[in-house]
Amino acid sequence: MSAKSTTKTGSRPAPAVASSSHSSASPESVPKVTRIVFTALLLDILAFTIILPLFPRLLQFYRDSEHGDQTSLLAWSLSRLTEFQSAIGLNDAKTPTSSSIKRPPKMDIVLLGGALGSLFSVLQFIASPVIGKLSDVLGRRRVLLISMLGNLISCAVWLFSSTFELFVLSRIIGGLSEGNVQLSIAMISDITTPATRSKGLAMVGIAFAIAFTVGPALGAYFANKDLVAAWPGLAQYGLHPFSGSALLALVLLTVESLYLYAKLPETNSESWRLAVQQTVQQETTDASSGSSSSSSTPVIKGSTATTTKSASTSSSTTAALDQEKIQALQQSYLSVLSFTHFAHLFLFSGMEFTLTFLTFHLFDFSHMQQGALLGYIGILSSLLQGGYVRRRAHIVGEKRMVLQGMVAAAIGLGSIALVSGGGGATITLLGEKFILFPGYVIDAIEWLDTQEWSRKTRMWGLYAGATGLAVTSATVVNCLTSLASLVCDMGSNDALPTPTSTSTTTTTTTTKKQTIGKGLALGRFRSWGQLGRAAGPIAACSLYWRVGPLVCYGAASAAVFAIAFLSSRILPEVRKLPIRTRAAAAAASTKKTK
Repeated sequence: MSAKSTTKTGSRPAPAVASSSHSSASPESVPKVTRIVFTALLLDILAFTIILPLFPRLLQFYRDSEHGDQTSLLAWSLSRLTEFQSAIGLNDAKTPTSSSIKRPPKMDIVLLGGALGSLFSVLQFIASPVIGKLSDVLGRRRVLLISMLGNLISCAVWLFSSTFELFVLSRIIGGLSEGNVQLSIAMISDITTPATRSKGLAMVGIAFAIAFTVGPALGAYFANKDLVAAWPGLAQYGLHPFSGSALLALVLLTVESLYLYAKLPETNSESWRLAVQQTVQQETTDASSGSSSSSSTPVIKGSTATTTKSASTSSSTTAALDQEKIQALQQSYLSVLSFTHFAHLFLFSGMEFTLTFLTFHLFDFSHMQQGALLGYIGILSSLLQGGYVRRRAHIVGEKRMVLQGMVAAAIGLGSIALVSGGGGATITLLGEKFILFPGYVIDAIEWLDTQEWSRKTRMWGLYAGATGLAVTSATVVNCLTSLASLVCDMGSNDALPTPTSTSTTTTTTTTKKQTIGKGLALGRFRSWGQLGRAAGPIAACSLYWRVGPLVCYGAASAAVFAIAFLSSRILPEVRKLPIRTRAAAAAASTKKTK
């Protein structure tokens, strides 16, 4: 190929940068941009989590205000939930039959809150790939600002949603427009190298942990600030007792939008690809000069890869594949990662949803104790992400960390199953009640339930299980996301300009940018996780009330162990597969011989 000033080929054009003030890109500016993304994401998730503790009281408010209106959306929703409760064996009888269980108090409100959460996740499942694709074409910054506009409209509708229909509308708008999380992941992936990818993406998990610890408390506090009492005249426009929390969320999102508009650069640009390539080259040079030990040589056959030890090489050998084979390998790996993401969140979110049922019915937890348990999980998860995942993921390996987190989840769920005590001594299936243990074992369990020392021991077991869930929360999703991001970079080490010297000038030649659109790929990956979040609570709730906590959590523990074993066999170790196109490998070989 003859040298030209700049030659660009590829499946998509690089999006234009919004303005010159946002166009600077260099390895030195990566921490600054990461801080901008982290700060904005923290504000976004704080606004999202404000509503979480308000769902029961908020839905009860709508139920009271619309009492007697059988034509409303709320009445229709509660009717469908009543049918669902009957299907899983819950009823209002004072003496449950052999095929039914006494309905817990306010169960319909709890399930309605879960249904609205599932609705949001389903909408994210639909919207995430679209948002990701648009960010590949239009740019991350532009699409994020459009997404923020949708979030602002959603909160504005909630602020004046005096009816349940308007509240549902606000959730639908929010579910379809929320894109901050996946775009933050894409932006951090744009500006970090494979060696620093997990460290950067751990900031997303830290933002989640902090927000889910602080946000609900903020929401509960501002729910006590009744704007209707302060400005009665605004009630006619739809202001309601929970508008104070909605106003706080709207303010946070407004601040976030202005901050993003003023500070955020476009990361899906040629300048950032150049900056990342410079960093990769520097890291490669440093590694080559500091290492003389042998390493693994990947051997690619078809769409699979195996690793063999080679004592005759002093550095990892890069596999050269045709562009089509690289894309097929990427699609295969992304499918595996998406399935794992779905399966993990299906189980984890389901057990997370039923945890408050278990602590209320078996331990008689107060709201304060519930908050303390969830706060413990959130704080520990945040510390682990900052102190362990962010510092060690690139050393330990993302795949190994995923497996560590899954094993921790299995042990944690097993611990919770064991401390459930008499709550799972019998199960009801197909109208028949089955006793899981001999009579003397049940008598022993019931006796232990009456002992104070046993209660304290079970409390320790509950917190041991919560510790396992915190480890899982800190590791699995973060590292799966890192793996998906690294898969997107396979074959792209030739995707950046390479300087070539001539007798008169130094020119730049650019080949294909990227074998797969990172925004679209990460959007699809996230969408499958959201589908797991939507379906998990429904399945777990049904199982919990039909068979009891012992069987429910025990089965979940065994299922997580099975997924961990399967993941150990099918998840890719992307860092052991340095892959580039044949054209790039040939160019690099030619360069070495000169």
